Amino acid sequence: MNSRADFLAGLTLTAAAASTAPIPALGPGLRKPPMLRTGDLVGLVAPAGPLSDAEIQKGVRQVESLGLKVRLGKNASDQDGYLAGTDAQRAADFNEMARDRGVRGIIALRGGYGTMRILDHLDYRALAADPKVILGFSDMTAVVNAIALRSGIVTFHGAVAALSTFTAVETAYLERALMSREPIGTLHAAGSTRLRGGRATGPLAGGNLSLVCALAGTPYAIPARGAILFLEETHEEPYRVDRMLQQLRLGGYFRDAAGIAFGACSHCDASGPALSLPDIYADTFGAANRPALYGAQIGHIRDQWVLPVGVPATLDADAGTLSIRESAVS
Repeated sequence: MNSRADFLAGLTLTAAAASTAPIPALGPGLRKPPMLRTGDLVGLVAPAGPLSDAEIQKGVRQVESLGLKVRLGKNASDQDGYLAGTDAQRAADFNEMARDRGVRGIIALRGGYGTMRILDHLDYRALAADPKVILGFSDMTAVVNAIALRSGIVTFHGAVAALSTFTAVETAYLERALMSREPIGTLHAAGSTRLRGGRATGPLAGGNLSLVCALAGTPYAIPARGAILFLEETHEEPYRVDRMLQQLRLGGYFRDAAGIAFGACSHCDASGPALSLPDIYADTFGAANRPALYGAQIGHIRDQWVLPVGVPATLDADAGTLSIRESAVS
């Protein structure tokens, strides 16, 4: 029998031998879904957490306020613990909308938790054959990035139907991204802080920090290589944000991204002694040797941007802008 020293030596990896799971990249030329037009039918689904009847009706009203018709998922009002129905029910609602050529968009009613449980049950082929607008954020991070990568179509990180509030500004962002063939243009991150100066261009990818971390090393890892990686978070203490950022740093995400934009970390106050979030961002992104800023209009906030996953964008960390010089729909 080998000695304990021999056993431990066999477990030791040198830095040169250690490796991380490859970080995927979005392919060039993702197909853009047809723009939504007044009177188009969109499906409202609950692929993650449950909703009250009042919340669902709010979601219906808000989407109808855009001039769109609504079809509610058959299981949208169900509940299975902290989920909006079983995995089979939630996946079935999504896939029914994906396979129906009369449905021109799918919008999540809310996030919460649950989309990771159905990623391997979604019909990516149906969406590749019939591209349509897919919209959501928070827990929908998993879905919008997975569809962009696996179906090869542009998806949208932005407001959810029920738990977001369609302010005049939010509505303008939605209409510009989803209902117009004009370029989205330059988004100004008012009050943002530069962490590392410079400009970088790449396809947009990213979303909720917890989801980006949870998917790392899986077949559904966020396609950050060569991308403008955008991140946001909510209800996490600074040490937890720090831990997740270090996971991505050690996994090579910030090394492989072209640029980094951190949005809001809402309700992320510390309950005890802590490093400040600006210090955590500066330590992490300042050493990444990539253009980086924080304070972008992304996340669990009012008037958040609508970002098309897979569309090229230019991040100017010195000017505090994100420029999308083409439309996100066809």
